[in-house]
Amino acid sequence: MHVRELQWIEPVTAIHCLAHRPHLTFLDSAARHELLGRYSYLTCEPFSTYMVADGQASCNGEALAGDPWRALRRLLAKYREEPRPDLPPFQGGAAGFLAYDLNRTLERLSAPAVPGQGLPQSILHFYDVVVSFDHRDDRCWIVSTGWPEQDPGRRRARTPAGR
Repeated sequence: MHVRELQWIEPVTAIHCLAHRPHLTFLDSAARHELLGRYSYLTCEPFSTYMVADGQASCNGEALAGDPWRALRRLLAKYREEPRPDLPPFQGGAAGFLAYDLNRTLERLSAPAVPGQGLPQSILHFYDVVVSFDHRDDRCWIVSTGWPEQDPGRRRARTPAGR
């Protein structure tokens, strides 16, 4: 994992700098409260996308066999990283949404009386680079895991330190 502390910048300013990037995700917790909002995260350009539509899981558009939850567990295990305790908790990984309708993958339910909007039941983007903001201490870092590379040397080369 490569980590570099950056000069403090307000997260909203950083968003404007990255607004043109695909799949920009902002997890905002700007309450400046130790337990309820100390950290915010900004990430974009995922290396992989997991989706569930009509109960069928896929990764980067390719169908995944079997139970969607097992498929997700396999993907998450593939990109496991020991977190660094000296950094904000989200240091790369999956971010997205799990819709209420995903419950149909857990139990047999009759079809809803009102059809949905045709949206997927879940989309999770896998991110290897995150900008983390600590609102209490006005500090920020860029964290890069080097995923999706599995070889340690290639992972290092994929991080900003290796380029």
